[in-house]
Amino acid sequence: MFLKQNKIIEKICEIPVTLGDVSESIFGGVITKNGLLHRLALPEEGGSDSYYLCEGLCRPVFLEPELVYPYVSGAFSEKFAFRPSPYRFMLPYELSDRGNKKEYNVIPPEELEARFPMTYGRILEFKREFRHDNSPLKSADYGIRGRKFLEYLNTPKIIVTEGYHLQAAYDAAGKYVFENGCGIVLKDPSKYAYITAVLNSPIARLFPSICRSEMTYSGYTAPAVMKRFPIIFPDSRLTEDLINTISSYLVFLNRQKYARDYGVPDWLRELTGFYEQISNLLVLDTYFINDLGPGLLNALEENIHPYSGDIDSEDNDSEDTDSLLSALYYIKQQILEASSSENYKFNMGLPGILNFSQGSEEF
Repeated sequence: MFLKQNKIIEKICEIPVTLGDVSESIFGGVITKNGLLHRLALPEEGGSDSYYLCEGLCRPVFLEPELVYPYVSGAFSEKFAFRPSPYRFMLPYELSDRGNKKEYNVIPPEELEARFPMTYGRILEFKREFRHDNSPLKSADYGIRGRKFLEYLNTPKIIVTEGYHLQAAYDAAGKYVFENGCGIVLKDPSKYAYITAVLNSPIARLFPSICRSEMTYSGYTAPAVMKRFPIIFPDSRLTEDLINTISSYLVFLNRQKYARDYGVPDWLRELTGFYEQISNLLVLDTYFINDLGPGLLNALEENIHPYSGDIDSEDNDSEDTDSLLSALYYIKQQILEASSSENYKFNMGLPGILNFSQGSEEF
């Protein structure tokens, strides 16, 4: 089946359900006028949990770790999993008890001084030495803007950033801070893996063209724009289960890629690419044709299963990691062998986006 790109765009634009329909909230990141105050660099040589580097003052600083959060930068690829960031984000806020509503409020200076003296001292020093302001410390000196972001702090969410194209990773604990991009909290938590896969698929690479066709030219990760992202869920429970499981594989594999500062070996790049292409194939089939060959589906159903270990853990030891990698390589080989006897063709006519044949070693 061949569809020219403009026909594909038209077809996608006709999809009635959007990301806004299935989301509880889509919101932007934090906004701060004191980026050098809030953003902290990690020392290259490592150190204690409370030790960071202040780029504004060009010196080491110490802060209570409970007020410091991991930072997501749009400059790095964040597909499925988060790349280790050289930065952290200081957020002197805490949860307030307001009945059933979760609300984070800035910790006032007097309370900050009593309970978090290292953070208090660091903010005061920054104000006096970097901003040359000797007035008493006020909450406004270190407050941030982003009401929706704070409302969903420590809530599971998808974080979407924009590099060469849209890319998405699932923050299961909701602990990451981001400035650029948007956060997505879904109404149905069981859909996070599938939506993350869609936002990393060729559909997301077409989204800028979809926006232009609708005369939308603002940033593609702006909440008002992301709300219009078209969503189709699979008719088959099998397809959705396969995508969910493959997403867990890709979280693990991308973490392995990101952890290798010395370079990603070809075999790991190819293994990750293999599962990304299967995920893309299933997503595109859901959006367009819903007619994959039964032989290929059988091969996927027989071999792709949730891993019995803790594949989502960020703290797997080297033995567990090697075991997981071996299992995923074995699954790949089984799928290739099971599908090689038939010639499955899938060409959606997406030039430069996706054009491959199943059953080959390239998959």
